[in-house]
Amino acid sequence: MRKVLPLVLMLGLAACGAGSRWEKPGASVEATRADMADCRRAAAQEAFRTYAFETGFTRFGAPWWGYPARPSYSVWRSRLDSDRDYAEARLANFCMRNKGYELVPNQPAEK
Repeated sequence: MRKVLPLVLMLGLAACGAGSRWEKPGASVEATRADMADCRRAAAQEAFRTYAFETGFTRFGAPWWGYPARPSYSVWRSRLDSDRDYAEARLANFCMRNKGYELVPNQPAEK
C-alpha cells in the first residue's frame, strides 16, 4: 500500500494540470481541427500497420507469461493495444509539428 499511494497521488495531481493545445500563427480553429483530424487518421493507420498482428511470442517466448502451460492471450492483447496507442499519439504529434504547429499550455481560467 505504501508503494501504491504515492503513485495514485502523483496521477491525481497530474490530472489537475491545465492541459495544452496546438497553436500555429494564422491558423483558424477550424483549420487546426481539420489538421488534427488528418494527423490522427494518418497516425492511426500507420500505428495499425506497425502493430496490427504482433504477438510477441518470438520476442519474449512462453516464460514471459508466467504460466508456460496456460498462456494468457489477454496480456498480449493489452500490451499490443498499449503499444499501438502510444505510437499513435507520438505519430499524431509528429505530424502536427511537421505542419508547423506548436504545443502550448492552456492558460488557467480566471475566476
